[in-house]
Amino acid sequence: MLVLTVVFSVTAFAMTDGAPTISLSGGEADAMWDEIANYDLEAGGIPNAYTVGCGWDGTYFWVTNGAGMAGAGTGMFYLFSSDGMLVDDFPQFNAPGWGLRDLCFDGTYIYGSDDNQIDYYDITSHEKVGAFTSNAVNPNRALAYDGTDFYTGSFSEVIYQLTWDGVSGSTATHTNWSSAATSTYGAAWDSANNCLWVTSANGSGIIAQIAADGSLVENHTVIADGTYGGATMRNTSPVVELFVLEQGSPDALRGYDVTDAGGALSRDSWGAIKSLF
Repeated sequence: MLVLTVVFSVTAFAMTDGAPTISLSGGEADAMWDEIANYDLEAGGIPNAYTVGCGWDGTYFWVTNGAGMAGAGTGMFYLFSSDGMLVDDFPQFNAPGWGLRDLCFDGTYIYGSDDNQIDYYDITSHEKVGAFTSNAVNPNRALAYDGTDFYTGSFSEVIYQLTWDGVSGSTATHTNWSSAATSTYGAAWDSANNCLWVTSANGSGIIAQIAADGSLVENHTVIADGTYGGATMRNTSPVVELFVLEQGSPDALRGYDVTDAGGALSRDSWGAIKSLF
């Protein structure tokens, strides 16, 4: 009976956002991946296993908690310090159901989505200050920002690139940027390695590394059978850090050293190299 329950829980999350009820910790990391942090979010102050997204604003980790099954979650933001200590919590503005999923930061605002709207919040007042529409997916589950464009996807291999004019209430244009992901849930743009990291929600444990041209660099199995939520970067020079939300029991925010992941070539740089041959 226990085995049947475990399988159902992982499968349910891949389709519906529900967090599995088993621990997925203890898997072996790839040789290049040193674990630099492992924050137990439930012991840290979140009262349930319905955390789904995360983002780093330069000072704090923002973690989203959805209402979950039968309203069991809180629909709150939780802010954690750089060493994993809970420092604040406050409600998401008008984000019903599972609420905002993955988060990203553009240097000024934190962004998240629970439908075809992407909301953004002031990191000081914690108030929602605007929103724009993205019809790429509903919700815009994964979110990343590269300094110019946003990236999103939802439970599939497809990653969309969003171009937004910066005006609240407007609609972003979107293009099919890549089909190299696996059951997309979270995303984080790595400016140091010029690539996108994409987490998977299907229990495969895969974190995809996607080059700046949308091609797959490598699928990294960091936690065998792991199921992930959101993702974010926290760079503490000279270390390049990728944080992912592990959906387990307990839910955890895990940080990995990806400094040696290798810079992914952009279209322009690859074209320049090819011209030499």
